[in-house]
Amino acid sequence: MAEKTATTGFSGALENAKWDIWLATATVGLVVFGLVMIYSASGYIAQERFGNANYFLTRQGVWVLLGFALMLVMMRIDYLYYWQPQVVYGLLGISVVLLGLVFFFPARNGAHRWISFGSMSAQPSELAKLALIIFLARFLSVREQEKEIDDFLATMIPAGLVTAVLALLILKESDLGTTLMLGIIFIAMMFASGVRVWPLFAVAAPVMLIAGFFFIYLVPWRWERVKIFMNPESDPLGKGFQVVQSLIAVGSGGLSGTGLGEGKQKMMYLPEPHADFIFAVISEELGFAGAVTVVLIFGFLLWRGLRVCRRAPDRFAELLALGLTVMLTAQAFFNISVVLSLLPNKGIPLPFVSAGGSSLLFAMAAVGMLLNISEKGKKA
Repeated sequence: MAEKTATTGFSGALENAKWDIWLATATVGLVVFGLVMIYSASGYIAQERFGNANYFLTRQGVWVLLGFALMLVMMRIDYLYYWQPQVVYGLLGISVVLLGLVFFFPARNGAHRWISFGSMSAQPSELAKLALIIFLARFLSVREQEKEIDDFLATMIPAGLVTAVLALLILKESDLGTTLMLGIIFIAMMFASGVRVWPLFAVAAPVMLIAGFFFIYLVPWRWERVKIFMNPESDPLGKGFQVVQSLIAVGSGGLSGTGLGEGKQKMMYLPEPHADFIFAVISEELGFAGAVTVVLIFGFLLWRGLRVCRRAPDRFAELLALGLTVMLTAQAFFNISVVLSLLPNKGIPLPFVSAGGSSLLFAMAAVGMLLNISEKGKKA
């Protein structure tokens, strides 16, 4: 009887929680799991490069503490705070300035994506994604309130211009992956706001084709990446090395994996296994079962995010929750698709799991915002 009462009390606490405790639990679980996998994936490389197997784990641990603190802060900030014009346009302005500022810092691997602070660095493009979501949520909800959402051009042009400015600056950094993420967020939020579908795709399709021609086909190294994606075995020791090693890691895991810490591809075969290709290490060491579990957890996050969206107290909160959910889950499935060679390599981290400070911080900030919306949400 006591056991039954305790179980009922726990279930009741979950049901009566003001904020979505399942969303929070899934997030915490992914972050903790990420720390374990970062240590497993990076220990060998960290020892070789820095003489300290805990180097990447320690750095990520600091970001995790900061991320949890930021998530708790964002949980307590009323989502209506982001409705204020000075906040919306302030975040857009700061994003534009920081995206321009990255070009004054040294390039890494031929790309200007980071602003450095001593040994730490941050990617302004992560802030730009959040700023775009907040702007679109406010702009589109206002258009709906004023019954002007059906005026396609008057809605499309302002929203498209803001998105294009951020996208072009990020593309200039040589970050095609984040640029595509902005496009996905834009299309999802426009569609959800009630913008007519066929005019939206009639505009988006030729824009994407033209952009693809100029920024992929006419850029030799990007076009080479596309060709390698279609046939990685054509250059297995050169440009196709990362993709081939990733597929070897995934395939060698089998059903149950080689065991945590027992993977071989992380030992200087798979470049940066603790970052964008950590899912390959998960697949090798935890097998098909572990990989599918990770995918299911992100599917669970998608469900909880859409649930927050459906129960949102107003249209602004609904669009804001949708944009945040799309940002987190679309990025996860993009990363997994790259690791499985279903998409060309675009350098997108796996949210909450890959090593990386700014990605983790803004992902946890997004969850904090979702939890605040869920706290004020309507009952089913």
